[in-house]
Amino acid sequence: MKKWILTAILPFWAVSHGLAQEWNSNTTTVEGCVSEVLRCISAPTEDWETFRGLFMASADFTVVGDANNMGLRATNFAMEDFIRLFLNSADRTIVEVELRKEIDEYNGIAHVWQTYEATVGNSTNRGINSYQLVWHNDRWWICNVIWSNDTNGVPIPYRYLPED
Repeated sequence: MKKWILTAILPFWAVSHGLAQEWNSNTTTVEGCVSEVLRCISAPTEDWETFRGLFMASADFTVVGDANNMGLRATNFAMEDFIRLFLNSADRTIVEVELRKEIDEYNGIAHVWQTYEATVGNSTNRGINSYQLVWHNDRWWICNVIWSNDTNGVPIPYRYLPED
């Protein structure tokens, strides 16, 4: 009886803890995992189910930006709040492409600096995504992403710009 209960409950526990998302071949490499993020959020594909499956359930999404010239400000989002931000956007034609990426990896943890260019309607800006990932259950999971763009006049450091 106890074995049956455990067998019935375990899959629901795993899903609620972000460990039983649908397997995605792009999660077997760090590079594939972070590239998949841009594919999922860019129009016209907007694949939110796959997007959710790239992240640990407890992942944080943080944007660092200029708060009306009052200095830098960090704003944190939970997964569903981040998705809602996109879905409620007046202009849903967001296309984000990778310009360059640097990956550091050690013993099941990885950090990625990803320079991007984002186009929303007629406006284009560049910025940097910072991802933290962990290897768990034979795949990479994104734990956190922090990003900032160059709209406040702070240029992207040369080392993160595309090589010509």
